[in-house]
Amino acid sequence: MMATSGSATLYAKLYRKRLRIAAREWHWLHMLPLLGISSAQPVAWLADRHSALIVTAAVPGRSLDSWAVDAAEEGWLEAVFSYACRSVAPFARRLHRHGLIHRDFNSAHLFCADPRSAGAPSIIDVERVFRPRLRWQRWIVKDLASLLASSPVVVPISVQLRFLRRYAPDATTAEVRKLARAVGRKARRVHRHQPRYG
Repeated sequence: MMATSGSATLYAKLYRKRLRIAAREWHWLHMLPLLGISSAQPVAWLADRHSALIVTAAVPGRSLDSWAVDAAEEGWLEAVFSYACRSVAPFARRLHRHGLIHRDFNSAHLFCADPRSAGAPSIIDVERVFRPRLRWQRWIVKDLASLLASSPVVVPISVQLRFLRRYAPDATTAEVRKLARAVGRKARRVHRHQPRYG
């Protein structure tokens, strides 16, 4: 649900019989900004024994996938790729360096004011964020593959490598290429499992 009052836009998300999931989102909405990871600002929590309602302020801008579609149509797609490498890669690195995995890290959940001039992105839908105890590298690959697979435009290999070099600046070229292969394989599997409509 969305409501606008003057210049403020609020979103409300209803959780029916999923109080633990709602509590997890409420927790991460407060914790992520303390770690330097911008997300939707929490406004209100309402709950009873059967349901919960979380209200957040709208994050600035639009989703990265919608910017990419416009950029492809208008001829400035390289600016979106540059923004992803310059701002999204360090954002993902910061999330992962804190030991956190988003589990739905896709371009529809990353928002920015304008990729041609904007700073760090913000992330929404944080109810699935968690700290994995096992198979850390597998979770990193899944997060990065989710981002790649969610792109509405084809991302050239050169851009993928540029992104991963910014994501892992201390990695060797061989390590970056190995990560790129793992992310690419997982992204292709994600594509194969996405439902097709129309």
